[in-house]
Amino acid sequence: MSIALSLGDAGTAIENARRIDINALPINERKATVLLDTSRAFLAWGKHDRALYILRAAGDIAPEEITSRPATHRLVRDILATAPISIRREAREYAESLGVSA
Repeated sequence: MSIALSLGDAGTAIENARRIDINALPINERKATVLLDTSRAFLAWGKHDRALYILRAAGDIAPEEITSRPATHRLVRDILATAPISIRREAREYAESLGVSA
């Protein structure tokens, strides 16, 4: 379950995610899952730039978690659909690089 969903509050979810020592997690997929949950929380909080940054970090750690999961593709589409103009181009380019359409 997502950190954000389990807590019901994006700000609290982000605060709790910041306490997680991602380097202490032994499996890259687990690291990516924490980052994806954090990205969702940032998106729910309206911090699109942070959501995209964290999403890309998850992709750097475990690319297969980004490229092969429908839930992650939905997150990419959600970021793209609601991105402010300041990051819309970057979000679109990232979505295109993953083969995700809006």
